[in-house]
Amino acid sequence: MSLDILLLSQEETHPFYAGVNAYFTAPLLEGDPLPLEKFSAAPPLGLTLLATELNRRGLAALPLYNFFSREKEVRRLAAALERRPFAACISTTHTFRPETTAAIADLVRRLSPDTALIVGGPGAEWNPALRPAGAYTVLGPGEETLPALIAALEEGRDPAAVPGIIPPGATAPAAPPAPSAAMDSLPFPDWGLYPAAPSGVAVQGSRGCPRSCGFCSYSAPYAARSAGAVLAELRHNRDRWGIRRFRFTDSDFAGDPARALEICRGLEADGGFAWTCFARADSLLRPGLPEALRRAGCQWVFIGVESGSDALLAAMDKGCGRGEMLAGIAAAKGAGLGLHGNFVVGYPGETKSTAAETLAFARVSGLDTVYFSPFQIRSPGIPALAGAQGGLCGGEGAWEHSTMSSAAALACAEDMIEDISADGSAPLIASEALFSLFSGTGAGDYRESVMDFHGALRSWHAARRAGSATGMAEARKRFLRHL
Repeated sequence: MSLDILLLSQEETHPFYAGVNAYFTAPLLEGDPLPLEKFSAAPPLGLTLLATELNRRGLAALPLYNFFSREKEVRRLAAALERRPFAACISTTHTFRPETTAAIADLVRRLSPDTALIVGGPGAEWNPALRPAGAYTVLGPGEETLPALIAALEEGRDPAAVPGIIPPGATAPAAPPAPSAAMDSLPFPDWGLYPAAPSGVAVQGSRGCPRSCGFCSYSAPYAARSAGAVLAELRHNRDRWGIRRFRFTDSDFAGDPARALEICRGLEADGGFAWTCFARADSLLRPGLPEALRRAGCQWVFIGVESGSDALLAAMDKGCGRGEMLAGIAAAKGAGLGLHGNFVVGYPGETKSTAAETLAFARVSGLDTVYFSPFQIRSPGIPALAGAQGGLCGGEGAWEHSTMSSAAALACAEDMIEDISADGSAPLIASEALFSLFSGTGAGDYRESVMDFHGALRSWHAARRAGSATGMAEARKRFLRHL
């Protein structure tokens, strides 16, 4: 069988967050190695969806992911490159270091020198350093642009004429990307493209976000699938591969309450699904919606709280304040949902005083788990930078504004994590990325797993502070139950 296109993804954590993420990495990496392959076991949705669409169009596409962290996958990649594919496409959705994209490009060139190199995803779109030398860059969703680029290369036409393509050595496309196809026209991701279908997957009910919070890179364009299309995909995954666990990637699953309720009614009628989602706290104030989520199988909701300071929430253009945050959290808790809150530390206007407000809010919020994320400029188009809010200047690596610098924000976030971690009555420190480890289909066992794993992290740090090697070892034994 011929192979036209390889779609490649190597997921990694952003180096900007290394300090705050040490809370998670230190217990897992210090001492005897723990089996960590489960962290890289879930195939990425975007890669799978693009491969499915390319195959539907008659191009033979194969997705491979996390090959630098999984021995079997790197062997599959080497075997695929021996077939001399026409093109190798590198995704930067979850890749942040130029060294990583360069290493992928070098491997492709070494094993298949004539294969065309293409890079895409938000990282490459925003950061030219992530574009390997000699690679074409695809802007925006690739379902329309990538096939057009492949056709131009195969037919010997000028690839620079394809809308949304930045040729090697150029800095901008000759024309912007063509409009994306309606989301309901996209195929269901083919999870059978992998050696074994996953037991849990991501589901994309919408793209983008209709809001424009000052810190966010993903505010537009917003497009949503119909409730019927979403339900059909979930049933397809269940019937074909037995997949009953999933997570919605929508920026706010509850943002369109009528659509959310329709999806929930379908899931409740079918029964047996277990899932998580992102939602704004104020979206959860719709009467009956949190209860509908729970009845439909939702186990955990991830809320962008961002700050405990009303002044800072207003500066972010968040659209809701502390009161609505607490009310939304209380409504979801009352329905029996597990809740995670994410906080942004260092946004323009942040001070020691506003950080203290955030710590106080986290303690009394009722959230089960929390994370303190240093403010970052991943995209040059975020509203705060575009408006030079508070004198904000800088970029992805470092920034400063009138009340704080990126270095100070990193230190502040680390201190906040340490402070909450040391408080046994406070919510547990957690990262949304770690929730893929937990597979309980019932509300009780899922919650027990989440709380046990993150509780073991807290215990490990407490034992380290006390200088107890025995306590640290006992905590690591608890990790093993989940890895």
